[in-house]
Amino acid sequence: MLSVALLRRLLRLLAWFGLSAGLALVSARGAESAPAAGGGTVSGRVTYKADSARPWPLGRYYLNSGAMTEAVVALEGPGLAGLMPPAAPKTVWVDQKNFNFVPETAVIRAGDSVRFTNSDEALHNVMTFQGPEPFNVNLAQGKEHIHLFPAGKGLDQQILITCVFHAAMRGWVYVFDHPFFVLTPKDGKFRFENVPPGEYQLHVVHPAGELEWSRKVTVKSDAPVEIEIALGPDQKKK
Repeated sequence: MLSVALLRRLLRLLAWFGLSAGLALVSARGAESAPAAGGGTVSGRVTYKADSARPWPLGRYYLNSGAMTEAVVALEGPGLAGLMPPAAPKTVWVDQKNFNFVPETAVIRAGDSVRFTNSDEALHNVMTFQGPEPFNVNLAQGKEHIHLFPAGKGLDQQILITCVFHAAMRGWVYVFDHPFFVLTPKDGKFRFENVPPGEYQLHVVHPAGELEWSRKVTVKSDAPVEIEIALGPDQKKK
């Protein structure tokens, strides 16, 4: 029969082993979900270089002292999605107000949803034939439709949203498989932190203005990338 002292010693050893195994399991899970250590930074600003000979009619809606709002900026690169941890699903809001989608453009991560609402007295509709799951839903005032976007191809897959009752209404949804994307605010600035070191394409699209720009960037942990992106008539999508 075991002595009390020996029994206590065995219990301490079992407790220590269990705690160590638990810590090892937590560390392993953390390594699977955490971004790569020593990531770099990519930041800058999107502007528009006006050309009097080729004026941009939409400039009054999207320019603020030269800075461009509602441009989609994203990093692209093979394997980037596999380096990033999964994220909790989110829902972004797009309203139909004054016969416009507000905001016109939604940028989300795969697995997120868009909540479409109607604030106008008129009957509206949200419809797309693009993306992995097309939809066509009528929305009376005060009603909503929440649509899940399970997958997407980033800036390579523009999902156009329209209203069948009002042809001038247009919106766009871009779905990314990583977190390095942004819709520029009024100051046109963007910033990506903790980017895994490597070579990427920095890609910019302004869907309403039909503008597009891209450039290769090399990200290092000790050398932040800062870039001024000037769009203009020459960046008109073809």
